[in-house]
Amino acid sequence: MGGGITFLRSATIGAGKVHCIEISMSDGPTNTESSTTFYTSNILKLFTEDIERRPQGQMLDTGSACEENILFFGRRVKRLYVCDMFFRLMECLNEKRPVSQIWKHLDYPPESFDGILLWDLLNRLDAQEVGTLARLCHKMLKPGGTVVVMVPGERATSPVVNSFVMGRDFEIFPRPQAHLHLPPRSFQNREVLAMMTPLSPAKSFIYYSGVMEFLFRRD
Repeated sequence: MGGGITFLRSATIGAGKVHCIEISMSDGPTNTESSTTFYTSNILKLFTEDIERRPQGQMLDTGSACEENILFFGRRVKRLYVCDMFFRLMECLNEKRPVSQIWKHLDYPPESFDGILLWDLLNRLDAQEVGTLARLCHKMLKPGGTVVVMVPGERATSPVVNSFVMGRDFEIFPRPQAHLHLPPRSFQNREVLAMMTPLSPAKSFIYYSGVMEFLFRRD
């Protein structure tokens, strides 16, 4: 595909209200090839294959805005929304406000999305807030829609917040986000499955790096 790509991205503009604005980006080469591969993601491959079967698909990315990921998914869905919940969480904690206030940024209509990327957001929340997030995802997903969850696990847990940058063939490259300071948490496989109820587990993988990946589906 040549030229550029234009799609919708959610942005926060004044008083925390979410609007949709158009963003246009070129699809030139990126610099992920110069980074160190963290691992190759089987779950993102399955998620992408599912999204590509939905020509009118809409998708929500809750991670830090990453040009490579935006370009990748922006070519594959009708509308891509990006809402940086990591920044919203840090902002909330810095201002000593209840963490529950961050969920106002996910006030999308019911059954809006075919797919949602949570990345490792769970790793920065307590179990109660993860449960709230799971219920919100269930509400926002269309029937049959999927959610990607990544949990670093005890070996991979770090105070450094990374973006998971997608490279070729679903290789994942960590990109440190120096502006984000969020304490890490650690969850076991069974804890993640329990907290993500009412979504149904569709697939999971555990990698040598220590990362656990999950694909959840709304029945």
